[in-house]
Amino acid sequence: MPVSRKNELLYRVYSVLFTFFILSLLIVYRMAKVSILEGEKWRAKKEHRYMEWRPLKTQRGNIYADDGQNLMATSVEFFEIRMDPTVVNTGVWNRDIESLCNGLSKFDNRRSPSQWRSYLEEGRKKKSKYLLIAKNVDHFQLEELSSLSIFKLGQFDGGFIKVREYKREKPYRSLAARTIGVDRTENRVGLENSFNRLLRGEEKKAYMKRVSKDLFIPVYDPTEYEIIKGKDLVTTINVGMQDIVHNELMNGISKHNAEAGCAILMEVNTGKIKAISNLSYNDSGRLGEFQNFAVAHSTEPGSTMKAASVLMLLEDDYADSNTLVDFSKGKKRFYDQTMFDSGNHGYSKSTLKEGFEISSNVAIASAMFEAYERPKKWTQYAEGLRKFGLHELSGIELEGEPKPFIKHPKINKNEWYGTTIPWMAHGYEMKLTPLQVLRFYNSIANDGKLMDAQIVNAIKSNDQIEKTFGPNTSKKEIASIESIKELQEMLKGVVNNGTGKNLKSKDIEFAGKTGTTKVGYAGNGEVKYNASFVGYWPAEAPRYSLIVVVYGLKGNEYYGNRVAGPIFKRIMDWCVAMKQDDLVALDLDFRGDYRGKVYGNGNDFKTIFQDLNVTYVSAGRWIKGQSGQEGEVLNGRAKISAERVPNLKGMGLRDAIYVLENIGMDVHVDGFGKVVKQSLKPGEDLGKKEITLYLN
Repeated sequence: MPVSRKNELLYRVYSVLFTFFILSLLIVYRMAKVSILEGEKWRAKKEHRYMEWRPLKTQRGNIYADDGQNLMATSVEFFEIRMDPTVVNTGVWNRDIESLCNGLSKFDNRRSPSQWRSYLEEGRKKKSKYLLIAKNVDHFQLEELSSLSIFKLGQFDGGFIKVREYKREKPYRSLAARTIGVDRTENRVGLENSFNRLLRGEEKKAYMKRVSKDLFIPVYDPTEYEIIKGKDLVTTINVGMQDIVHNELMNGISKHNAEAGCAILMEVNTGKIKAISNLSYNDSGRLGEFQNFAVAHSTEPGSTMKAASVLMLLEDDYADSNTLVDFSKGKKRFYDQTMFDSGNHGYSKSTLKEGFEISSNVAIASAMFEAYERPKKWTQYAEGLRKFGLHELSGIELEGEPKPFIKHPKINKNEWYGTTIPWMAHGYEMKLTPLQVLRFYNSIANDGKLMDAQIVNAIKSNDQIEKTFGPNTSKKEIASIESIKELQEMLKGVVNNGTGKNLKSKDIEFAGKTGTTKVGYAGNGEVKYNASFVGYWPAEAPRYSLIVVVYGLKGNEYYGNRVAGPIFKRIMDWCVAMKQDDLVALDLDFRGDYRGKVYGNGNDFKTIFQDLNVTYVSAGRWIKGQSGQEGEVLNGRAKISAERVPNLKGMGLRDAIYVLENIGMDVHVDGFGKVVKQSLKPGEDLGKKEITLYLN
């Protein structure tokens, strides 16, 4: 081979070797740079991808009834159990896997021991670090699982991972459910929304690793973190009164085939809401708490606003109870609009008092038109409504309340007509919520003192009162005491002589006003109405005010005194009976025999019999028994199944409803007292979801 050819080959070999040498140096340099010079940067990026600081789940605070004891909403703790089979020593795995799978099969028999073993070994083979073992595990089940072979070695040697979770429960189910609210990631409602930051508590974070797209777990044992608990709310709601209001409203809506309804019970001198119920039908036809009509639904209030019209006439000295006004035999034209009264009363003229008692649209509109028809008087009229506080929000600690729509000639110039005064006089061309109407009537019962609505009594932390909410007075006087007293007499006259005389009670005198509002036409051309009744009791020195509104009535039965009024009266009668101990002084010294039967909540009976000095030992959560020897009650555990219709004969209404609603049944009630009969036989399968209880 010639020398030149040989040198050329050597040159090429050396060139290739040199190139490989340079590339090797570059690779070594790059590796050194990445691992040493830029190591922290790239490790941080990797860690950021799989590890990050994330908020820990907190235990939301409780929401209590007015006694600070009865839970309206609480967070129930449970666990999700996972396993990382890759951390288990091979020797331990081979020795104890059979025992672990036997234990898991006893815990959850949907998998046999061999199926559990296949599942775990497949996960170990695939290096799965977060195998699901069980969901919704309570503390007793947690102890059972954590004691199994391999699992008892803990997270780092046995792969046992427990993740604490919370779910929100309402022990009284549907009672005041919309007001208590819903806790969810988006679109919270009710108190759960308004007091979310307090209920949630302080937000703390933990260093977590990503185990799937949206699933993170703490790097350390998640149950080792201190439980973060939010603050507790004590509401103004009284459980007994809430139960009464809820069930009477439900019965009334069902009876009259209404679309929806609401009721609010308020303490007169404080503005505290003792009960609030909102009922409507969902898409599946179930009647329940789905919308907050009481606080968030504005409508034309109708004849209940005649009280504001009369109060304005009295206050501005345009009329008194005995002033003669034009009734026009129930039909009168105002400019291009004709107004009618319901019913044929036949009066041409009569007193303002009688016009108010029989709820004559024409009489009240005529009196207001005569007093305020001139443009110079329009502003006086609008400002009068503002003086009564009708343009204000109620003050309730809930979000979502709409501002009242009350026309003003200077603000609503394009909406003010010659017919505005007579139509506003009987509750049209304005919009208010039921709570805003009740607040006005509550001020009448309170001798003119206007109270803000209140739903929260206090905030608690670690069982200690941290903050209290006192009654707030919006106005100390919406009108003179003379005008208020005269209107109070007229409201009593509505019940004694007028549209509400069918509601008159022989046991207690009360005052109120009926309302019937035409709200438009249904798709088939049928007219729909809202019926309402608002008032207070006792008529002298009132303690409670109440409004009942029933929506979407069709047919012939839609008047306030026939639909909403009877619901009002039944609620009032129940509340009066429940509060008799507050109304009269009792001197009881019970030392005698107990003669009777008991069936219901064991703790409730324990409290009662302790107060009566009767020997009593509870046998369980639900008990059934009868009197024994003197001063004793013999009882045994009541068997209540979650899979079959229970036998509720002899049980009180509140306990019976609680039991049935907890097993998913809709309850209808007929009568008063204890259960004597039920529409579904005890022991039947829970195929039917509706049951009627007959009480004595």
